[in-house]
Amino acid sequence: MKRFALMVLAATLVLGAAGLGYAKDLGDAGLEEAFVDAVGTCGPTSNIAGTLGKSSDPAVVRALRQALIIEAADDAAGVVSGNKAHADCMQKELTGRGYSSDQLKVLPDCTKTDWPDPLTSLGACVKSRGRMMSGMKTQ
Repeated sequence: MKRFALMVLAATLVLGAAGLGYAKDLGDAGLEEAFVDAVGTCGPTSNIAGTLGKSSDPAVVRALRQALIIEAADDAAGVVSGNKAHADCMQKELTGRGYSSDQLKVLPDCTKTDWPDPLTSLGACVKSRGRMMSGMKTQ
């Protein structure tokens, strides 16, 4: 009976450890959701937020929202920014949600090439390009 109990305990520990290893492997939707949550938590910078709140032209609002997304991605990647607090917040939020450093580096390029609308295929781009970047490091 003790052997059986020990075997069950060992199997539980092994499966639990395996589950923890995959806990931060975000899927495409998880990467997009983490980015949107980080933008919502950290907020926009004052330059874009002020202009976005004053405009009533739909084309201008759309362009400013795209600029907000690109600026947040640049801050997350550590591209030189005028707002260090925003960059630190974005990096902290995204790494806390499971983004790797390689995924943060490709985030600006993925947000700029996301088509047809913002956040349409962001997760797939970040995942594949991040994997490519990490693969290039090992060789």
